[in-house]
Amino acid sequence: MVWAESSLGRSKSVGESDPMASVCRLSFAIVYCLSAWSYTVESFLAPQFSNLKPLGVSTLAASSTAEVISNAASSLENSLAAVQKDICKTLKVTVAPSSVNRLGLVATEKIRKGEVFLAMPYDVRYELSADLARNVVFKDVLSEDYSSWTGDAGLIALLILNEVCLAADTGLGTKEPIRQNSLQAFMSAWVAALPGPEDINHPLLWSEEDQEILQSSSTNRIYRVLDDIEEDVTWLKTNVFEKDGNRFPVSIPWNGEEIPCFSLTGFKWAMALAQSRSFFVDNAVRLLPLMDFCNHADEGTEEARAGFMGTFGTTKGAELVAGQSYEVGEEVFISYGPKSAADYLLEHAFCPEQSWKTAVSELFFEVDPKDRFYDDKLDILEFETYDASPMDPVQSFDVVSAPGRDGEPDPFMVQFVRLCKLGATDAFLLESIFRKEVWGFMELPVSETNERDVVDAIMEACQLALDDFSKCAEGGPEICSKLRESESQALIRTRDFLRRDREALDLKEYYQQRRLKDLGLDSEWSPEDDMSPDLGFGQSRAPGGADYDW
Repeated sequence: MVWAESSLGRSKSVGESDPMASVCRLSFAIVYCLSAWSYTVESFLAPQFSNLKPLGVSTLAASSTAEVISNAASSLENSLAAVQKDICKTLKVTVAPSSVNRLGLVATEKIRKGEVFLAMPYDVRYELSADLARNVVFKDVLSEDYSSWTGDAGLIALLILNEVCLAADTGLGTKEPIRQNSLQAFMSAWVAALPGPEDINHPLLWSEEDQEILQSSSTNRIYRVLDDIEEDVTWLKTNVFEKDGNRFPVSIPWNGEEIPCFSLTGFKWAMALAQSRSFFVDNAVRLLPLMDFCNHADEGTEEARAGFMGTFGTTKGAELVAGQSYEVGEEVFISYGPKSAADYLLEHAFCPEQSWKTAVSELFFEVDPKDRFYDDKLDILEFETYDASPMDPVQSFDVVSAPGRDGEPDPFMVQFVRLCKLGATDAFLLESIFRKEVWGFMELPVSETNERDVVDAIMEACQLALDDFSKCAEGGPEICSKLRESESQALIRTRDFLRRDREALDLKEYYQQRRLKDLGLDSEWSPEDDMSPDLGFGQSRAPGGADYDW
């Protein structure tokens, strides 16, 4: 007889006339039913069953994990009931186990398309933001002008670690902001419901080998993020953490285990949570406990938005709107916004299907510090970019490949690179007389030499990125190879467009031609043209040709 392949393992053929095989099958069935021991069947009666595995530790652990998640959801739901009127102006959902993630938001009543299903006012008692970190919780150790490499996400990460300390109820951490017991109980339940360092598969927590593969799989480099984290932790460790171990403990009890806290590993975990659970609303990055459990879907969803709420509609806050109708018990979703696959991976640790439909890669350009006109160009970027905010001398731009697009690069990128490459006989445009206009001049081709330098620079950047992808080691997470393939499409499409563009540089109109045309000097002069009655004063007057009656 032949056993069909099952979840237990790959089957093997065993002859019906083999009595030992019958004994083996009976014995294995007994072992499988008990399921408490991780026996290897190879050590049992017949070696032909060595691929069959009884229900072991991993299955029991999965069952235990599901129970932990369910208990966390129940605890959070119970604690929310005590503070619901205080922190929610609209609440038509609850936290429950999710089909796509650990936890999600599930409708508690029928929700119509376009209806607000969760609205939470901005409140320093529970909202985690950079302002709360600077002005309340860490105001005595971080100055108002403190600027970290990790930005607002890094400050929110510090707040998350502080909430972990407060939830442990061991007297550690900073007891700010001041909360009522019921609100602190809700925040502690929220902390307990978060995925731990071992539960979250975020690139920041991948092994060094997998991070190296990812580094070579995208122009959106993870090493830049890791370097920023290490820079911040090094400074914080010396100037903040080590000066008060009770306030900034290295490790802390959490959900029955000891986890890293105010340390490099702990900060990476908190950064992964901050990046994946925060929203950019009202010109600020904010993490709102409860709202952060809403999962992403590509279709029929809306992004989190700012709004006014309350009885008189005067309270500012964040709200989630249904992009489609939901019945009671259905999980409700939102959109995390239009982002590239690499951005989704580095921020949210997954890539939705929609992110693969448009291939996006990132290129960096900078004004060469050795450029003899460096100071002039820096001055233009800082003060003369019109209504745009001041620009750094290093800028990143996306190159895109999508259906219906031919690979034409971002005009703003071309404008910036034209300024970077401006020099030689075109340098007169950097004179003070043109200072207010030069940024606008860069919107159009300056000269054939400059335009060739621009095209070559962008093509070279594309090729260097493609060469890096080709050197990537084999193996690693499957998503890395998919990311390389996607970004390569964007780079190749842009490079090929510029190759065609380079062949037609002589057909473009440059600054000199445009200026002559503006002055009416773009054609050869002849006396007949100069005396044409169609020309106005100043263009047609010949010496002695005036008809004034003096």
